[in-house]
Amino acid sequence: MPASVGLKNTTDFCSILDSGAEVLGAFLERVRDAFAVHAVLLLGPDDGPPLGVAGSAGLPAGIVGLCRAVSGRNPDDALRVVADLGAAPRWRTHPAVTGTPGCRFLATQTLGPGSGLLALVDREPRRLTGAQRRRLADFAVAAECLARATRANAGLSEALVVQGRALTHSRKLFDRASAAAQIGVWVCDLPDETLTWTDQVYAMFDLPRDASLDRDRIVACYAPESRQALAATRSRAIAERGGFTLDAEIVTFAGRRRWIRITASVECEGDVPVRIFGMKQDITEEKLLADRTRYLAEFDAMTGLANRATFQDRFGALDQAAPGRPPFGALLLVDLDGFKPVNDTLGHAAGDACLVEVARRLRRACRDGDLVARIGGDEFAILLATSAPGIAEEVAARLIATLSRPMTWAGRIFTIGASVGIARIDGRSAADLFIAADMALYAAKAEGRGRFRVAGEARPGGPQPYASAS
Repeated sequence: MPASVGLKNTTDFCSILDSGAEVLGAFLERVRDAFAVHAVLLLGPDDGPPLGVAGSAGLPAGIVGLCRAVSGRNPDDALRVVADLGAAPRWRTHPAVTGTPGCRFLATQTLGPGSGLLALVDREPRRLTGAQRRRLADFAVAAECLARATRANAGLSEALVVQGRALTHSRKLFDRASAAAQIGVWVCDLPDETLTWTDQVYAMFDLPRDASLDRDRIVACYAPESRQALAATRSRAIAERGGFTLDAEIVTFAGRRRWIRITASVECEGDVPVRIFGMKQDITEEKLLADRTRYLAEFDAMTGLANRATFQDRFGALDQAAPGRPPFGALLLVDLDGFKPVNDTLGHAAGDACLVEVARRLRRACRDGDLVARIGGDEFAILLATSAPGIAEEVAARLIATLSRPMTWAGRIFTIGASVGIARIDGRSAADLFIAADMALYAAKAEGRGRFRVAGEARPGGPQPYASAS
């Protein structure tokens, strides 16, 4: 690493890794978050207590011995994974498995010959993907560097010259591991706000390694909400002589949006804060994956509308609402007329395109605050945000009109329609409200389709076709 990066010599590097317990603990917490496990342990090469533990609350007795036994201390077999200890004949009677709370999943990654191991522990059976296995290996390299540096720090002042070569090698390993795990170290001296970064932090912000670091320019990269959160949490940590962890959105100097996870600890001399330091990790991929997973859990992948689970969650809130304060005003059930012939004559691709267009028209026909959901193949539900008289009928008429307009696909023009059943809350439970709307929809279809009916209201010119569900 060049001197311009800020780690000017071995002493600078060691000063970053000083206060080893905090840095090592923060690192292990990052590993724990990355794999979403109950605990992470870093064990040394000797039979003794762990060098570091993240998530130690409630660890089963004998877990250290189990980690060493599963690992086997064989450097030629670096990664060992037991997906379900309770189903493994060799381990299911071990006290760490049978005790309370019991350990069910264990993965151990050796750090290198004679260097110890990194272990993931969870209370539930699980598996590791190929990407997770590679990431664990990357974290193990970084853990080896941190463990070596932490042990070396104890006698650093007397052995600095002797350890110089080893620390230089560790620094290179640390840089490589940091790049692989997308983790960088940062230091901010107080009160002059002078910044020192490792290479990986420069890379996160798309800055050249020899660029000067002005904290005001760096803070300006943070999105407004993240900037406010950083200012508040940082000020509180300094005032309390503590630390913080924060996920923040930035726009890099190259204009790219990224998410980073910041871990910080405040170092004091006496009771005076003199520096704040920690790690930054690029979690953009993790954030995008989490957002995508959350989106798939809440929305229909084809149409982009809320899915059935999201609808049921919002709809079921009716039964928990305070009297006189329902979470929505009315339920509309929409069923397409003539959709099956589109699938049968033009094929499923045309049917899918039709559903996408239907979703687009439904969204445009509804108001802000209304929930539009796809709850079946060609079945849709709408929770109106208002209970004002006449609005439900107005929306239903608009839906029927917009869905009756011709659609085009691959040069073919076709027409579908829609029938709508409306049910106002009127003191009904969620179950009764759905039944009432469904009966109204059935009545609309029975009367010729392409129309709406309101639960509990008589058909114009004739008797009420069904009993109210209230």
